[in-house]
Amino acid sequence: MDHSFTSAEDFLHNDSFLRYCMGLDEKEVLWWDNWIQEHPEHRAHVDQAREIFHAINGQQGQLHAAVGHFRVLLKEHAAQTATQEPATQTPPVPGQQRRLHWWHAAAAAALLITAAGGWYQYSRYRSQQQIAAGTHLSEIQPGSSRAMLTLADGTSVPLDSTGAGRFQEKDGTRINKGQGTLTYDNDNNNHGEETVLFNTLSTPRGGEYQLVLPDGSKVWLNAASSLRFPTRFTGKDRTVYLTGEAYFEIAPNAGQAFYVQLNNGQQIAVLGTSFNIMDYEDENATQTTLVTGKVKVTLPGGQQTLLAPAQQATITKGSDRIAVTDADIDKTIAWKTGTFEFEEDELPAIMRQLARWYDVRVVYAGTIPTQHYSGSIRKQATLSQALRILQTAGIHYSVTNKTITIQTSSN
Repeated sequence: MDHSFTSAEDFLHNDSFLRYCMGLDEKEVLWWDNWIQEHPEHRAHVDQAREIFHAINGQQGQLHAAVGHFRVLLKEHAAQTATQEPATQTPPVPGQQRRLHWWHAAAAAALLITAAGGWYQYSRYRSQQQIAAGTHLSEIQPGSSRAMLTLADGTSVPLDSTGAGRFQEKDGTRINKGQGTLTYDNDNNNHGEETVLFNTLSTPRGGEYQLVLPDGSKVWLNAASSLRFPTRFTGKDRTVYLTGEAYFEIAPNAGQAFYVQLNNGQQIAVLGTSFNIMDYEDENATQTTLVTGKVKVTLPGGQQTLLAPAQQATITKGSDRIAVTDADIDKTIAWKTGTFEFEEDELPAIMRQLARWYDVRVVYAGTIPTQHYSGSIRKQATLSQALRILQTAGIHYSVTNKTITIQTSSN
């Protein structure tokens, strides 16, 4: 074979090299192993290309047809690269955005930083067994489907993603437990009992869970969140109480308006719609994002606004003003579909999301970085995989037990 390679990208455009990366043909693997041995000057580019390949392709052992699929991914990435400014290896000035590209590979956290005509990734850091002297990075696993259901009498029922079961509240409400989902029997809405019991579904840090309410409405509860709700919806409305973050798909019922009540007195009125609410105590604002339908946001002081689809209402804590902007729906509800999405976000905002999912504590040694970051990372990644992005962004960290210390360059 006659090859001329001057960069990792050249290798990635070669079908034979791609099949070598997949390990599909023993003869081809042997040929490339020999070629690499005979051309040590290309070793760095080969290693870099293989890292990138496995980050994008995600798995080894694909069929030959996967070569074509990989080339499509590569072409899409190259087109995206051409529209971006060249990356530099010098730290950005304060306030500057640093664009990062995280690929959803099997490792779930392999980072690619693109630059005009070249590829850079984190392989230069692989040899680092310790991030800081004397610090060992434990393999902290990602969150999972787990929660606690508190019944009306205070009984706590632990929930996880395994097995199925059925139990009953004192008012006769039948509750079905599936894999990561709790479903309330909607037949109970027709019962005429005067007393309505309330249950609370709570997720810990590192947990999430799905819930089907008695009216058929669906709720996805994010980590460190809780939803208090009645076992039956009676009367003129359907009201639930949220802390943390949840995504709702509300079953239409013109005769019963649906309300979400927040701890700060804010109320979301709903009419057959899907939307996301984020109201964590450690965030400086509450955000309601409408996907479909209509919602009305009302503050304790009476201020109101009606949202249209793809709009977001943001209320800064301590403020009586509702700011309405166009929403990035994909980013807002990415957590529901297994991904963290960031777009021009500051590091503390990113770390708060990771801290809730991995159930860790984050502290900063020195000045908190002011750069902005964009990218995505799969929630299936282990903590060590997820944190590799910090290294490539010029941020140093150490992990002790379940505490992450961010160390800025000034320290």
